[in-house]
Amino acid sequence: MRATARELLLGLSLFCACAAQQGTIGAVLAQQPDGRIILREVPPGLAAAKAGLKEGDEILLVDGRDVRSLDEKKLRAVLGGDVDSPVKLTIVRGEEVLRVTLRRTPSRKYTVAE
Repeated sequence: MRATARELLLGLSLFCACAAQQGTIGAVLAQQPDGRIILREVPPGLAAAKAGLKEGDEILLVDGRDVRSLDEKKLRAVLGGDVDSPVKLTIVRGEEVLRVTLRRTPSRKYTVAE
């Protein structure tokens, strides 16, 4: 799947633009035209992968907030936080709804696959 500029910008900003002590959910995200947030890549060893999240999962809620109503800046704010702090996600995978609590992992430089 080829990434659009918006996908790359959203994914990289969530993954890399954090201060050294900032944590991340550890996934590259893509925002669809209708506002849905899809996990585009889930690198191993980070919070999303540790919680069993997979490429193609849709994030529906972050700490009870509907992500479709959040712009990129607000989404980055609710997903980022202190390393090892919890964040609750409601995920849609096919017909299944999953509720998971992740512990944010340290940000690290990551290159999005083409």
